[in-house]
Amino acid sequence: MMSNDNYPGLYRYANSASLNAQRTYLRLHKLYLSSLVLGSAVGSSATLEISALKTWLFTTMAIILAFGLLIFWIMRARQDDKIWFDGRAVAESAKTATWRFMMKVPPFHEDNKAEERFISQMKEIREARPHLGRHMAAVQDPNGLYITDFMREKRADTLEDRRAFYVSDRLANQRSWYANKAKLNVISSARWFWIVACLQIAAVVLAVIQAVSKGLGINIVPVITTCVAALAAWSQMKRYDELAQSYALAAQELEELQSLSSSQTAVEDFAQLIEQAENSISREHTMWCARRDVHLTGS
Repeated sequence: MMSNDNYPGLYRYANSASLNAQRTYLRLHKLYLSSLVLGSAVGSSATLEISALKTWLFTTMAIILAFGLLIFWIMRARQDDKIWFDGRAVAESAKTATWRFMMKVPPFHEDNKAEERFISQMKEIREARPHLGRHMAAVQDPNGLYITDFMREKRADTLEDRRAFYVSDRLANQRSWYANKAKLNVISSARWFWIVACLQIAAVVLAVIQAVSKGLGINIVPVITTCVAALAAWSQMKRYDELAQSYALAAQELEELQSLSSSQTAVEDFAQLIEQAENSISREHTMWCARRDVHLTGS
């Protein structure tokens, strides 16, 4: 079974740095959007005819909005989204190279040059994004290796054993991952659509009631519309529909290749199977990076 510990240190460090940056970025983004909604809610409350509370409510609103502005500038200064995307690009590039190395396919098919070429490619991937160095250093293992013993062991296996391992731990694993992610994104897209739609309907109904009754004392329509804008921004950032479509396509391509794998018994056929599979995986990741304007190398 291929675990994270069996991959090169570069993959593990970049993967950890990317996940840490992703968590930080999403948390800050939630805080920022929440501050807008909360500020709007407090602002609406300040319209109540309770003079004793007005000053306090307006002050609270100003503090909340100032906090949101601070979070906005922190996000801009930290650029966690860039570390997230670049770290993911480095990790996926290293992962693809690792599987090519273990399976003895180009450019690592020659035993006498394979390790040298692999280390050279890892170096190229790392040097393409030098700014990740300090982020990876925080999670770096001083005993990490570019080429693990597990990688050498799998490379030394027979063709049949390598083929069975690749099909189970790479093809089937990635196909299942993409299929599950596609399904989750479809569900999430539908959920957020109906939440936003229901809030918009509620805003319309309340606006009509406000118009007919000539005011209800407190107007929560702006609060609801701010919620709608915040939720729409969150959904747009997550790109559920785009990811559902691209993940589903990748899962279908890998399923087709997995179905053909049992007949790929010759060395040349096996190498071609891996080339097609890795290209499919790399293409999906390249598209993921392109949507975020991230340059991918080493794949």
